[in-house]
Amino acid sequence: MPRSLILGNGTLLATFDSRLQLRDLYYPHVGMEDQTTYQHVHRVGVFVEGRGFAWWDDPSWVIEPRYEKETLIGQSKLRNEHLGITVTVEDYVHPVHNVLIRHLTVRSLDEHVRYAKFFFHHDFHIYGDKQKDTAFYEPYTNSVIHFRQTRYFLVGGETSQPIECRSGVRGGKYASILRSMEQLKTCGITDFAIGKADYRGLEGTWRDAEDGLLAGNPIEQGSVDSTVGISCALGTAADTHVTLWLCAGKSLDEVLNLQQTVLHETPERLQRNARNFWKSWANKMPRDFGSLSPELVELYKRSLLITRTHADAGGGIIAAADNDIQAYNRDTYTYVWPRDGAFISLALDRAGYGEVTRKFFHFCMKIQMPDGYLLHKYNPDGSLGSSWHPWFRDGQPQLPIQEDETALVLYAAWKHFNTNQDFEFLQEFFEGFGKKAAQFLVDFREEGTGLPLPSYDPWEEHRGIFTYTTATTIAGLHAAAEIAHILGHHRHSERYQNAADEMRQAMLFHLYDEGTQRFLKKIKRQDGKTTERDTTPDASISAVWMLDILPADDQRVVSTMQQLEKFLTVHTPIGGIARYPMDYYHAAVPLTNDIPGNPWIITTLWMAQWKIALAKTVADLEAPRATLEWVLQRATPSGILAEQMHPLTGAHLSVSPLTWSHATFVDTVLKFLEKEQKLKQ
Repeated sequence: MPRSLILGNGTLLATFDSRLQLRDLYYPHVGMEDQTTYQHVHRVGVFVEGRGFAWWDDPSWVIEPRYEKETLIGQSKLRNEHLGITVTVEDYVHPVHNVLIRHLTVRSLDEHVRYAKFFFHHDFHIYGDKQKDTAFYEPYTNSVIHFRQTRYFLVGGETSQPIECRSGVRGGKYASILRSMEQLKTCGITDFAIGKADYRGLEGTWRDAEDGLLAGNPIEQGSVDSTVGISCALGTAADTHVTLWLCAGKSLDEVLNLQQTVLHETPERLQRNARNFWKSWANKMPRDFGSLSPELVELYKRSLLITRTHADAGGGIIAAADNDIQAYNRDTYTYVWPRDGAFISLALDRAGYGEVTRKFFHFCMKIQMPDGYLLHKYNPDGSLGSSWHPWFRDGQPQLPIQEDETALVLYAAWKHFNTNQDFEFLQEFFEGFGKKAAQFLVDFREEGTGLPLPSYDPWEEHRGIFTYTTATTIAGLHAAAEIAHILGHHRHSERYQNAADEMRQAMLFHLYDEGTQRFLKKIKRQDGKTTERDTTPDASISAVWMLDILPADDQRVVSTMQQLEKFLTVHTPIGGIARYPMDYYHAAVPLTNDIPGNPWIITTLWMAQWKIALAKTVADLEAPRATLEWVLQRATPSGILAEQMHPLTGAHLSVSPLTWSHATFVDTVLKFLEKEQKLKQ
């Protein structure tokens, strides 16, 4: 299920589905340790006196998930005619404090004053599983706390219209961080239940809430969950406010102090702080958006914010936080692919967010192998991620890499320097990453031709010598030469540039096919001879002009791109560009010439970027503008972009959101604006 809201601060990341149920909760790294795990939800339900009960996933609710403009604050609308209420939900993770706050504004649809109770269910899978956990009611702070080892999660709340309050107890170890008893009574939790879930057929304490009452069991261990209730009065004369907070920490004292911060600062002040921070962040770069529509501008800023939520405080940028992809292969996209991170960094630097990308380059320095290359993918803490690239195949050892992942980090770092002119960073990067990476690219070549040795393609499906990989390696070597030159390492610079020039000539000779008048997807070579020539049209070949290996108007590029558009366009009302013909990854319908595969956001935008590069008049920008509008139409109402879409319905497939999709949209908008401004001068 696509995610409708993504909220985070670089340490705590929360995702919500279309029913505003918490689906993923990552802490203490973005994308690592999903404390909810695949297919589990944290439910919210409402009991209204005389009307009954309904969880938010009940069809009786009309729910519209949305963000507040230019922020990472949800501002969603709910309406339930049967229960007779409307609810506005403002969800946010504080930019500094590891607290998720859900602020509900509730109003009755008629003039009767009624009693209501909001139930919040939490089904934690601490450390990614459900064992050895403990949950207990903590009376001094009127909260429920889940913990295991060094992961603690505190659930607290309050209401503006309390009806009944559970008595607290003064004193004790934590008395110094409590408010007065009268204040404590307005904190709001009036009911709780802690029990077993996912164990011997037990569904969880959420079932206990459906009669409007909770049993009050104060503690449980093992496979546990909890539900809390907050009672309040409803009417039409004034809004009723219900606030729930979830504090995440590594110790009991930490989460108790976080709750004290919420109580002292108040949720209202914390929300203003979050709103002001994210609005300032999203608008830090004054920009003329030219002829773009307000809706495109809003999606541009939303894409920046979504991209930022996927950047861990330690520098890693994950591909996606949507954990439902586990249904496909029992693994996720919650890894740092250096390739994705490099492309995302290029977009963020172009947009003016070098403070985010600089952390990514430091992350890459930390994970680099001693011989200079980067492996397949990494966890956000820098440890090695899962992989399907073998170290041994067909009786021979092989290096299980995608060479572009090393090369593109070099290329992105050079572009980062060009934007920020940070010489101290450049020196640190060259010594800490660039020198070893560049030497690896020089050495990892076929002796006779200078082509890269075989590695895996960007789609991680085939091994060989690819036009895409060759282009990225040339770009990486050229970037390394420029870095070395500006730092005064002239012998290094000459070595890297010579290798880049040799590889460029080899690419033009071995990887351009005169018969088809386009670049090949890949070749295979053995004993100095080409044994296989793969002529499959592949969108990744766009790297030849995207990385300035050849100009966008070079005839070989023009012929290749025109053929890619011809063979990869999805001829349905949904439209878009597929990766390559007969692309079965998440294929939703039988593949044909009209439907070569699912349309992808990034491949469709690459085609638009090429047309932007070719544009000679303002009128030439209408086709790229139409592509930007196409992307806008494919976004969810809350502005989420998927990896790919169903070719007949447009439904989001694979992960949603995909960080690379949002970053590519940002990059395309900026290239459009730059070209439009240039053509209007």
